[in-house]
Amino acid sequence: MLQNIELVLFDLDNTLFPFDSYWNKATTDIFYRSDLTKDLPIEEFFSYYRHYDHYFWKLHQEGQISLDEVRQQRLIHALKHFDRDICAEDADHFFQEFFSRLIYLLKPEEEVYSFLQELKKSYKVGIITNGKSSEQRTKLKKLNLFDLFTEEEMFISEETGYEKPQREAFLLPLSHYGIAPEQAVYIGDSWINDIEGATNVGMNAIWINPNGNEVPNTYKPVFVTESMVVLKEKWTSFVTSRV
Repeated sequence: MLQNIELVLFDLDNTLFPFDSYWNKATTDIFYRSDLTKDLPIEEFFSYYRHYDHYFWKLHQEGQISLDEVRQQRLIHALKHFDRDICAEDADHFFQEFFSRLIYLLKPEEEVYSFLQELKKSYKVGIITNGKSSEQRTKLKKLNLFDLFTEEEMFISEETGYEKPQREAFLLPLSHYGIAPEQAVYIGDSWINDIEGATNVGMNAIWINPNGNEVPNTYKPVFVTESMVVLKEKWTSFVTSRV
C-alpha cells in the first residue's frame, strides 16, 4: 500500500511503451532489407544477435564498454558466425536504419496516455530514462509525451550525467521536486536499474513485469504488474490518501 505519495516517476522503454515489441519488429524489417543480413537464415541470425546483445549489454551495465560499442559489437560478432567481417561503421549504419524504422513504427499508447493525464491531476510526475538525448527525445516526441511532460520533468542520462541504477539518477529528480524519497514512487521494468535503483535511495517502487519473472528476494516492490494498463485499473486500490 502506498501512503502520502506526492511524486510519480516513470522509466520510458518497456514501461510507457513496449520497446521490446518494436525492437523485434524493426530489427526483423531491417534484417530483410540490409545487404549484410537479408540472405541469412533469420532464426539462426537472431539467436546469435540476441545472445551478443545480452552479453554486451551486461558489459555496458558494468561500465566496461559504451552504448555505441554494444550496438556495434553485437552485430559484428553475430555476423562472424556466417563468415562475414564488417567494420564499426557498417554496424553503425545498420543501427541507424533500425532506429529510423523503430521510430516510424512507434505509435502513441492511448491508454497509457490517459492514465498519465489522470495522474497529473493529483501528483507531480516525471521521467527518468537511460539513453542518448536525441534518441530518447525522438521517442518521447513520437509518443506525444511532450504534451504531458515539460522539459523540467524529463531526466535523460546523457543530459544529467547519471545512469540508473546510480543513486544520483534518482536523487537529482527528488531534489528538483523537493520531495522526500518515501513520498515518491518509481515505476519501471528493469529490476536492477529501476527497482533496485529506486529502492536503494528509499523510494517506493512498482515493477512492470510483463513476462511474469519471479520477484527476487533482495528488494520488495510495493506492487508488481504486467503493464501500465493493468496498473491503471488497480491504482486506486493500493494508493491511500495523501492527507
